[in-house]
Amino acid sequence: MRTFALTAGLLFVPLFVSAQVDTAVAGARLPHEVAREVAALFNATTTLRATDRTVIPAGRDVPGDVAVLNGPLIIEGHVAGRVLVINADVLLRPGARIDGDLLVVGGEVEGRENATIGGELRIYRPALRYVMEAERMRVSAEEPRAPEDWWRRFERRRHANTNRLEIANAGVYNRVEGLPVRVGPVLYRDQGWGHLRFAANAIVRTGSSFSSSSPDVGHTVLGELRVGRRYGVTLGGRLYDQIEGVETWQLSNAEVGLASFFFNRDYRDYFGRHGGQLFAALRATENADLTVSYADERWRSREARDPPALFNNGRAWRANPELDAGRFHVANLTMRVDTRNDTFNPWAGWYLLADYERGTGVIERAGPVSPGVRAVPSGSTRYQRVFLDLRRYNRISPSSALNVRGVLGGWVSGDPLPLERRLSIDGPGTVPGFDFRSAGDNDVGTCASSSAPAGRPAQCERIALAQLEYRSDLRISFSERRAGERRTRFRVDGAWIFFADAGRGWLVNAPGSPLNIGRHDFPALSTYRTDLGAGLDFGVVGVYAAKALSVSREPLNVFLRVRHRF
Repeated sequence: MRTFALTAGLLFVPLFVSAQVDTAVAGARLPHEVAREVAALFNATTTLRATDRTVIPAGRDVPGDVAVLNGPLIIEGHVAGRVLVINADVLLRPGARIDGDLLVVGGEVEGRENATIGGELRIYRPALRYVMEAERMRVSAEEPRAPEDWWRRFERRRHANTNRLEIANAGVYNRVEGLPVRVGPVLYRDQGWGHLRFAANAIVRTGSSFSSSSPDVGHTVLGELRVGRRYGVTLGGRLYDQIEGVETWQLSNAEVGLASFFFNRDYRDYFGRHGGQLFAALRATENADLTVSYADERWRSREARDPPALFNNGRAWRANPELDAGRFHVANLTMRVDTRNDTFNPWAGWYLLADYERGTGVIERAGPVSPGVRAVPSGSTRYQRVFLDLRRYNRISPSSALNVRGVLGGWVSGDPLPLERRLSIDGPGTVPGFDFRSAGDNDVGTCASSSAPAGRPAQCERIALAQLEYRSDLRISFSERRAGERRTRFRVDGAWIFFADAGRGWLVNAPGSPLNIGRHDFPALSTYRTDLGAGLDFGVVGVYAAKALSVSREPLNVFLRVRHRF
């Protein structure tokens, strides 16, 4: 078994799943129209109501609708109408039958696979907030929000209308900086029609600012004007001297930082960016935005240092590769479309990130590459690059989903890409059946044709990646019976996962390399890295195992992921 690692996943296949299924909604807020529907059904004079534990025994037929508040409700017999359960669970015994709909608010349903539900099953996780007046239920015009997760509160408070001195992390914990911390004032003004924001921060790097013979303190200065609230235009500019990751799309910042701090494993390479940028963003709909930016900046390599790690602290860090150094003018056009029902736990919807980049500049000092990857650049350089990340989340039943993801990116035209803009399909963030930065010649993961430079940098000019994932709800609980009533003492909710991945990288401007593919061609599918895997996802953290298929000698990989694979 290979070493424990933090990791991520993939797919781009046109997949459209259509089926008539029950619906389950897991949001932070109960829709007001649902709250009104629940109150109307509970208050109906024809509804059989109960406000405590209720049992419909085997052999009993209930001719109309049933509503239970603060149950639970146990059904062994037959209900000819609809069933409503509020802020409680439903237990369906084998042979139970409901001719109408089953609507559950603030609870769960057990035993549905052994019962018959003639109508629609709807489950809403948020509890109903209500007031009882005599025997009637009333809900407010604005249904209060359920308690927010801590990360949602943190994100919301970041944008509070205030002036403050901010002390916060300025990036992930990494082998180049240690923990980067930004310190400085933040001014925020809500003008009604929009907002104004200004921030000026020094970046203190715990791995180098206090130990270097020369000052190593970065900075960021940001000014931003936004017109409009839900929709509108944002204009701004920033000055910066900071450390940037080469490939930030593979793993989340949290995963990279935790892997570095706990396990002495850094899954990114880094370079310094010093310059300024102007940007404008258009938010035309609630789910889409378009950003254009132009930057004038200097790139330079950074060496790995020796920040502490909790485990394996005596092991040397992987070298941070020497990348290209020079001055560049970089223009980007970026579009995001996000129709997912939930950012942290998506069950349905689309996510699209499309970025076009045009860069011009002068490479003053070229970083080393594997033999045959590129000629040594001299003088000015000009390139165009695209990156596309497309995901589709498909709910196929109330408790399961089939999700797909596809990533395509790389060189479009011009000179060969600088090393800072090259890509890889390598390790936990892509095809986890393969180790990160594993050695080997003609490596389709990093495009090292033979010997690789120190740190084994990403050298591919194009990549393609595909991921397929099936998820299904999992509940682990321990309960006991007292006085004929079952009480849950412990419960953990999660999901079990099956997944498959395929991907590779290649070159397009290195005709002497065996990894070179024609500019208008696509690599044969038989040359892709592939794997299969399974795991358990408990929301905050998941445990997975993946086995490479395309290279049978690769052993099983066991790894952790923070939140979902994608």
